[in-house]
Amino acid sequence: MSSKLFARFGVLAAALAVLGSAHADSIVSTTSTFTGTVITFNEYDELVTAGPLDVGPALGNDVWFTSSPFTIVGANAQDLGDNGLWGARDLGPTPTGDGNFLASQFVTPIGSLNFFFSDPVAQVGAYMNQFQDIGTPAGMITLIAYDQSGSTIETFSFPSDTPFDSYNEGMFLGFSRPIADIYGFGVANGSFVLDDLTYSMQPVPEPAALAMLLGGLGLIAARRRRRSA
Repeated sequence: MSSKLFARFGVLAAALAVLGSAHADSIVSTTSTFTGTVITFNEYDELVTAGPLDVGPALGNDVWFTSSPFTIVGANAQDLGDNGLWGARDLGPTPTGDGNFLASQFVTPIGSLNFFFSDPVAQVGAYMNQFQDIGTPAGMITLIAYDQSGSTIETFSFPSDTPFDSYNEGMFLGFSRPIADIYGFGVANGSFVLDDLTYSMQPVPEPAALAMLLGGLGLIAARRRRRSA
């Protein structure tokens, strides 16, 4: 292989390496920011679990769910204290989904939810909110992305604060990475409600990484034109 050809592949490899090493973008939005597979939890009706639950067979997805004790899968009403109410979602679409939802750990102060994927995903998120004591500062929802070994890839925290008289309010929170390397998605440090867990294997390259990749391809094309001239 010629030195010129090595140089061409070197440019392309460098660009691809940047794509692979780029960090995740935290998703914080009032609506879902990507299209993917959605788990609604509508197939469940107030199932209380104290441990692992395989949500795959009923929904046709290879997704496994674990949580702290007393999580309600398919909840239909939950008082969030100073953050308002979630409930009666079967009456039609709401700002955070419709139908039943997931309600975790309303017995002890600290809870957690974890979802694990049989195949890695590049984007994952859900609508969520959490319980807040009346008159206290906004609590923080902590989100975690895990790799195949269960180690943390990325994490961030978001203050959950909606009006005390709000109804079915919350935010769509999650991660978007330039490669599909997320095997687990966790929510920690509170009493949560969550709906429309959405995930996709399709990556969205970061602008800088994409620009470098396109620049590398352009350089290869320019060299090819000079050689044929």
